[in-house]
Amino acid sequence: MKWLSDSKLSHLRAVLGNPDFSGTKYTCVKELARGGMGTVYLAEDTELNRQVAIKVLSTEEISEDLRRRMIREAQIIARLEHPGIVPVHDVGVLPDGRVFYAMKFVRGVRLDEYAANTSSTRERLRKFQAVCDAVAFAHAHGVIHRDLKPQNIMIGSFGEVLVLDWGVAKILRDDKNAVSSEADTLMLPPGGTNKTTDTAHGTVIGTRQYMSPE
Repeated sequence: MKWLSDSKLSHLRAVLGNPDFSGTKYTCVKELARGGMGTVYLAEDTELNRQVAIKVLSTEEISEDLRRRMIREAQIIARLEHPGIVPVHDVGVLPDGRVFYAMKFVRGVRLDEYAANTSSTRERLRKFQAVCDAVAFAHAHGVIHRDLKPQNIMIGSFGEVLVLDWGVAKILRDDKNAVSSEADTLMLPPGGTNKTTDTAHGTVIGTRQYMSPE
């Protein structure tokens, strides 16, 4: 019997754990990051021959409410067309029922990594101003991020600043009907009911070290 090396076993586990993109135009390359609700993968868009980042609902219990939240997140990002907010390219459902959305793959470093390697106060302030511009744009369109922190901000290879991860964003004013009939079609199973995705009043949202005192 021929035994597999630890590296080959790790590779097989990673491949088996990758989502099934059959029936879509994407092929999975590798996992990039894992969060509470979703996992982000690097993937190839086989039609446009480019790399994209794809967020997939990663929870084991795929509920209607979680699917609705994922679609809502994609729609929030898609409606905020701004140079400082990563654009969404596509949204859909995998064969196993999990919702995914494809977005621009940002090549660069996180803000905390950038700040640790940049001694210029002027450059740091420029990046901070760029973050403020993106957040102000979202606020002007009735959307609050609610989990703004250095780990959710990327500095691209051209120096551009991009605010990521709008999964717990709050819509204060729905000017463009963020939850559309298309989202209902994607996420409601036969006989399903329309559950709200609003956060209950008084619920604490965000990362403790970066939350406002109030």
